[in-house]
Amino acid sequence: MTTEVIFQNGFQEKYFRSDSKGKIEMILENYITFQHQLSGIENGIKMDIKYDQDIKARNERGNLGLRVQTSCVSDPTAKEAIRNIELDRAFEENDLEMELERTGTPEVYRNQLMMLDSMRDDYHIIQIVISTLSSKDSNSLNDYFAYQRQNISFVDVADKKDMPVGSVYQKYWRVKCKVKKGAIGKFERKYGRKS
Repeated sequence: MTTEVIFQNGFQEKYFRSDSKGKIEMILENYITFQHQLSGIENGIKMDIKYDQDIKARNERGNLGLRVQTSCVSDPTAKEAIRNIELDRAFEENDLEMELERTGTPEVYRNQLMMLDSMRDDYHIIQIVISTLSSKDSNSLNDYFAYQRQNISFVDVADKKDMPVGSVYQKYWRVKCKVKKGAIGKFERKYGRKS
């Protein structure tokens, strides 16, 4: 029996449907926002786990469609805060098994967490490859990422440096090719070669 695959967003789905070269390209094209994407995916998984736990708990109590107080003391705000802290701690300590068993579909969440960890590992591979570049290439790539962050185009960079746009583009393209070349072997070992 196969387990359902749920993607948190289109970015994650596109990432996992890509081959090794596509994954490397996506990381490099989204390098400055990739960690933000990972945080969003993690928060989406947390929210889905909480919703699933709520549904399972209601069904176990016999969902009457009404909220029934189950104790003499009711403090839903504190209860929710404690749940959030426990879930955050489980994520930080990578000890989610108890949280997952309180859902109706723990295997779905295990798959989501494996995908998230895989994306983190892939990003780390790219960081390692970048750290092995020469200082000149590393500076060029850092400049490229800074321009990306500030939404500065190659045309603006070329004007500022008084050089042709093609030369500016080629400079960054060559460094990105070095990163891709350095990372592809690691990705193919991890994901297998595409035939």
